Amino acid sequence: MAKTCPSCGHGPIGPFTDNCPMCAEPVRNVRSDGAGFGRPAGLFRWVIIGVTVAVLGVAGCCGLGMWRMGSALKDAPAEMERLRMQAEADRRARTVVVAAADLLNEFQTDPAAAHEKYTGKCLEISGVVERSGRGRYDRPFVILSGGDETAKLKVECFFDSADEKDEVRIKRLGKGQPITVRGEYNGQVSNVQLVECVLVK
Repeated sequence: MAKTCPSCGHGPIGPFTDNCPMCAEPVRNVRSDGAGFGRPAGLFRWVIIGVTVAVLGVAGCCGLGMWRMGSALKDAPAEMERLRMQAEADRRARTVVVAAADLLNEFQTDPAAAHEKYTGKCLEISGVVERSGRGRYDRPFVILSGGDETAKLKVECFFDSADEKDEVRIKRLGKGQPITVRGEYNGQVSNVQLVECVLVK
């Protein structure tokens, strides 16, 4: 009866052949159920090899993905700090230091020119507290004057991102107290408006 090589799976091999014609492995005592048995055995071996390669490939891809994710998470704090420093540098480049009295005088003299001058600017304004409280959407605010309580035009400062510490400081502000506020110029409605404000001192 025909035989199949136990080493390489070649078959059929004639019953009187002592060695595999493909790999020279002895096949004298090998039994076979019939011709053609070796081919399925060889095919099965290639299927096993293919599945193993596929599993190793998937595992390698997953490992690479996890390594990249871990690297990204490790670098995230540094990247956030870099972006914060970049935003701070940009804000400083756009900051204009001005007294509330001078700012209000510019808007009273020529509102259009003053608006054009300060659009896109971050203003650091020193003025006198007229009052503080909470406005629309429960935003804390402070109204500054240039020192003249009778003047109609004021500066409204909205503290959009105030934390608990800032809110406590804002509540403690008293009328007539001199302070410095930094915020983004947001145009003029009835008063000159600043948003995203922080207390400097």
